[in-house]
Amino acid sequence: MKSTQLTKQNNRTVVIDIIRGFALLGVLFANFNSFAEQQIPEPILNSISSSTDKMLMCINSLFLEWKFMSLFSILFGYGFGLILASLDRKKINPNLFFIKRMFWLFVLGIIHCLFWWGDVLHLYAMSGVLLLLFRRQSNNVIIVCGILFAFIVPVCINYLLRHLPETFTEADIQELYYQYKQGSIADVIRFNIDFYNRMFMVSGSNLHDIVETLGRFLIGYFLLRIQFFSNVESKKPVFIRVALISAPLMISYFIVRILLLNNMISLNPYLKSLMLSLGIFATTTCYVSTLIIVYNTLGLNLFFSALQSIGRMTLTNYLGVSAFLVVLLYGFGFNKLGELAIHKMWLVALIWLMIEITYSIYWLRVFRYGPMEWLWRQLTYWKRMQLRK
Repeated sequence: MKSTQLTKQNNRTVVIDIIRGFALLGVLFANFNSFAEQQIPEPILNSISSSTDKMLMCINSLFLEWKFMSLFSILFGYGFGLILASLDRKKINPNLFFIKRMFWLFVLGIIHCLFWWGDVLHLYAMSGVLLLLFRRQSNNVIIVCGILFAFIVPVCINYLLRHLPETFTEADIQELYYQYKQGSIADVIRFNIDFYNRMFMVSGSNLHDIVETLGRFLIGYFLLRIQFFSNVESKKPVFIRVALISAPLMISYFIVRILLLNNMISLNPYLKSLMLSLGIFATTTCYVSTLIIVYNTLGLNLFFSALQSIGRMTLTNYLGVSAFLVVLLYGFGFNKLGELAIHKMWLVALIWLMIEITYSIYWLRVFRYGPMEWLWRQLTYWKRMQLRK
């Protein structure tokens, strides 16, 4: 009986690692694109952009932007449930343990924030602590709150905070660009602290992001509660139905998004916000269900093994992307910000992905965890953890 349970847990872990790796792949390209497009002043961007670059911008907006971060959030909530189950087996106080775990994630996120304002780790830590409030709630309460927090409440927050200053204006982008391009390490850190305060604290964006992220966490936690990713081999019809339902919604979202991008229609800003959130979720759902259908068909081949490897080192690889981009683009590094067109950045992203896959595969042959995962575990348990197998 124990052997059967262990096998089921291992199969579930493999699937979750594959989905994490898939999410990381999408986030990698989205982050590279962000540095090549969204953090470059419009005159400079236009001067280096070709028709190919504009096509890649559209691909990013439709297929990548926010879809994979949404998936990461859902997986975080799923992982929360896995941690609770593990702590129950070990007779460890889950509240104290998880608060310590989130505290150290917050610290890592704040350090990351000093070099790049777009960090999500500190946001996950703040939203993650709130998950403990739902630990003993029923599945119905969890999914209802998840839907409300992920889709409805953020729109209400946007409405209530509509009179606060607009964020990420063209002036903000210009200031960010020149600070990253010309500043020293100390200049960049000072700027990021000030920029973060203006972007998230003064504008109220943090409240919106915390609530929306908590909603996605709760959806992921609900999926763990109903064992959605357990025994996926026997659930192929379920995932086919999910894909068939989510695909038309995804296509509808793409059509509306294209119309909006080309200014062919206009929507009430709050309706637009709700529509985008629902469309992103439908797209994410279609991606994951299709991925699992293909995995069930092909098995753990070379592609899925590569995804599993980078998925087991998500934290290391996520921070590794930022470290690489800082060195490549900032003024105190190789100073390439605003000099590489989007198609070149995508090519660099592909090369970096190959490096990550190779590094992860060989690292995990020798060690139990990725280096940042190991550090996080040591800080949480506050004792030295064995790294080598």
